[in-house]
Amino acid sequence: MRLRVIGVGTDWGDDRAGLRVAELLERRLPADVGVVACRNPGLELADALRGVDAAVVVDAVRSGSPAGHVRRVEPEALAEPRAFSTHGLGVVEGLALARALGCAPARLAIVGIEADHLGGETLSPAVERGARAACEHVLELLADLRAMQPDTGGAARA
Repeated sequence: MRLRVIGVGTDWGDDRAGLRVAELLERRLPADVGVVACRNPGLELADALRGVDAAVVVDAVRSGSPAGHVRRVEPEALAEPRAFSTHGLGVVEGLALARALGCAPARLAIVGIEADHLGGETLSPAVERGARAACEHVLELLADLRAMQPDTGGAARA
């Protein structure tokens, strides 16, 4: 099974939470799990998803939860008004493009880390802790994805 972790974000403040997770996991993942930093998900996410059977996307979110809170977001929920991306053209648009191009994997998990501030050059302490906690969550998701049987054309989601 071809797996990939995609950290989404920019280099500004808590918006870099997904990039931080990718950075932390790069040293911890087996060689057969790809890690990609995606700074422009509206345009780059489809390419990052191409050629994999399953993926875990990690991004900063603004939903009103406490800063650093980590949660799983169902792909279908991203279109709901309460699931806010910190990007203008974000994960929602990138996933829509991937689906339209036929390169979205059958199995997709999304992990959101609640952002506090979007300015500055570093993560807030709460979001740094959240990024570290998200790494453990991503590792569990990858183990679950590996344990699944190959897709037989169904619409199974991790």
